[in-house]
Amino acid sequence: MVKIKIDGVEYEVDEKKNLIDATKEVGVEIPYFCYHPALSIVGMCRMCLIEIEGVPRLQAACNTPVKEGMGIVTKSDRVIEARAGTMEFLLANHPLDCPVCDKAGECRLQDNAFGSGSGHSRFEFDKRNIPQEEIGTNLIINHNRCIVCYRCVRFEEEKVGESNLGLFERGNHSIIGLAKSEPIDHNYQGALADICPVGALLNNKTLFKSRVWWYKSHKSVCHGCSTGCNVTTNVRDNKMYRYMVRENYDQGMFFLCDKGRFDLDWMNENRLHSYLEAGNPSTSKEVLSKIADRMKAAKSIVVLGGAHESNETLESLKKGFELISRELGGKSIQWESRVIEAQNKDTEQVDFLLTKDNHPNTKGAVDLGITTTSGISGIISAVKSGVIDLVIVLKESIPEGIDPSKVIVFDTNLTDAAKNASLAAPIQIFAESAGSFTNKTGLKQNFEQSMNPIKGLESSAGVVNLIFQKLTEKVEASVGNR
Repeated sequence: MVKIKIDGVEYEVDEKKNLIDATKEVGVEIPYFCYHPALSIVGMCRMCLIEIEGVPRLQAACNTPVKEGMGIVTKSDRVIEARAGTMEFLLANHPLDCPVCDKAGECRLQDNAFGSGSGHSRFEFDKRNIPQEEIGTNLIINHNRCIVCYRCVRFEEEKVGESNLGLFERGNHSIIGLAKSEPIDHNYQGALADICPVGALLNNKTLFKSRVWWYKSHKSVCHGCSTGCNVTTNVRDNKMYRYMVRENYDQGMFFLCDKGRFDLDWMNENRLHSYLEAGNPSTSKEVLSKIADRMKAAKSIVVLGGAHESNETLESLKKGFELISRELGGKSIQWESRVIEAQNKDTEQVDFLLTKDNHPNTKGAVDLGITTTSGISGIISAVKSGVIDLVIVLKESIPEGIDPSKVIVFDTNLTDAAKNASLAAPIQIFAESAGSFTNKTGLKQNFEQSMNPIKGLESSAGVVNLIFQKLTEKVEASVGNR
């Protein structure tokens, strides 16, 4: 930590950070467009100009390291005039179509125009008009809104490892465009739209779906794989509309892959809201009673899955199954949370964020001891041989080779597993309660409740508790009149 003066006030800041991040930590905002903490510094936008004591010319804050005893001025007349001039140039050709732009409400151009702009433009000529293009399988570019900050080009080259985009032409004719004949088809098209500070890059999947101020937002963790990227959920009318990146400087989390970002439809559609018997709707009373009877009659029981559940739900489930085991006279109830090959290996990356393990809480389940020595292959063999005659599957597919008539499924959606199993119970999705996931590195991260479950819909732990109640309920003998 070093001491510097910002607008005449002395602060203690982190010397490892540049001026934009260091001043932000102490509550002083320096406007910018092209800077990003996880990308290389280019100083293209000239929005972050500041005065440094002893230096005659204005300097770009993004490219200025922090030094002991330095003094900077962020609000002088020279700085204000320079930023207003930058904004005037950036807005000269900008269409000012905020009412129809999807970025409105979370646009850095809007913020900086209000915070640093002059309020009027002296540009009296026709604005340039370049047709909008589809440059990816889920990405469009509006050239008229682009301010040539170069963020998208740097992100692709430095993080994705591809060079699909480039800067073409010169001066007033400069545009960002495809450097290849094929459209962009990688797993980070959503991230490209995210890091664009204006409405130039947008995703087709979310285009014109909702205004940002209609959302209720909550802090959450992406469910797509074991990386555990930090996200902000955007919910409207109790439906999940978007995942947006929630930057975590301490953990170096600044981006989100498309697999996690757009895998949201299952939260809103095809939900399982009724108990099933042989794929047909039934009542909770009948299905829970039959599950209890099946557990009483079974020689041995195994539970498969659970790595989609929060740590808190897993702890409750573990206690619930232990209570059931004791109630059934110590009957064996094994539990294996690792149902795919990737869960049994050290982390394997698909790309710089996405892993092959599509479960958000494998590490949490393993840490809780929800594993077996034989693994999933040994369990399948035991089921085939008849040693295990009842299988409970928690939000997973029924493993190949296991007779569905021996299976009871707990699921959030009307999946093939729920339809084919002998009995199925509906459960809440993780976003319908608060909890935590443990990611691939062992980092435990909390998430908030984003959605409200329908009345009567239980968590998987709640269903196990209902089964336990069925096992322990006493049937009173009816006494008639004599």
